[in-house]
Amino acid sequence: MSISPGKHPDSLTYWAQKYGELAVDSIRSEAVGKKITLHLNRFLSFFRDTYGHDRISTCLRRDAVAWQTALGKHYAASTVNNHMASVSGFTTWVQAYDPSLFPAGNPMKGIGELPLPPLEPRTLTDKQVASLKNLCDRLESFYQLKGKRWAASKQKTPLYAHARPTRDRAIVFVLLSTGLRREELIQLDLGQLKPDTAPELLKARKAQIMKVRGKGKTERTVFLSADARQALAGYLEGERWQDAEPEMDALFLSASGIPARSSDGRLSPRSINRILDRIGRLHDAEHKDPSRHISPLRPHDLRHTFAFRLAQITGADAYELERRLGHRSQRYIQRYTNPPEHMAATYVETF
Repeated sequence: MSISPGKHPDSLTYWAQKYGELAVDSIRSEAVGKKITLHLNRFLSFFRDTYGHDRISTCLRRDAVAWQTALGKHYAASTVNNHMASVSGFTTWVQAYDPSLFPAGNPMKGIGELPLPPLEPRTLTDKQVASLKNLCDRLESFYQLKGKRWAASKQKTPLYAHARPTRDRAIVFVLLSTGLRREELIQLDLGQLKPDTAPELLKARKAQIMKVRGKGKTERTVFLSADARQALAGYLEGERWQDAEPEMDALFLSASGIPARSSDGRLSPRSINRILDRIGRLHDAEHKDPSRHISPLRPHDLRHTFAFRLAQITGADAYELERRLGHRSQRYIQRYTNPPEHMAATYVETF
């Protein structure tokens, strides 16, 4: 550690700055570094507000416990634990450099994490999935121009500018069939689809998307249901060619002519959110029963639905869930094996 010898200030602020320079900025990513700095600054503010100074020699375990309690009044348990982990990294680094800086020992030592509540997926019921698919099969009618002119016309009503109903239908069916994350869907290329033509997809008994790039530089293969194969075939044959330009490899393309369209034609994360949100609102407008409502419909709702069904089919096989979902955390794997409250409540009726 390149800290010049000699007497150093008895200051948490001083050592937090050195920790950032020597152990965070040059090692951690920019995003992680900002998060650690934010957490440390919050702890320093809490300490100064409590004592009116920031002397590191007076920092005790009771101060860390008090800060954890204070955080718990404003943040979720997972957020509190993240804050504590950042400060623990700092105090452990200081203790390793010079144990005398904390005369009473590492103030973070022995402080346990707050227990986390069970993770409950927001899973669509079988009835909600059925009505969602039904609406998606009729999606084109919702994207057509409205007005007396078109109502009286015997010709096929044209669509709104930039409307892409078969694309949006395919997005919903692919997410339901694969459990892909929003970012994974956006990054898909046509070449990853096997087979990758409309006629072959319609004839195929099995189709897959290869080398899906997930978190942590992981890759996996996902399979497409019959509904997803047919929806993708409809999109490839009916719409994608309208928006494709040379060198555009993305599977799902934004409509040509949109001013904010990216150079590679890929949809943005916000576009996916807007598409699903609109479909969710259209769905709910057709159903008076609140128990059938799905809004706000989000990409992760469809991922959770896929994962929960996969857990049921495989008997909650952790290896298969990890392989198909691209998840390494057992806690998040368990999230998909726990039934949502609205499902769990029905189980007792059979007792």
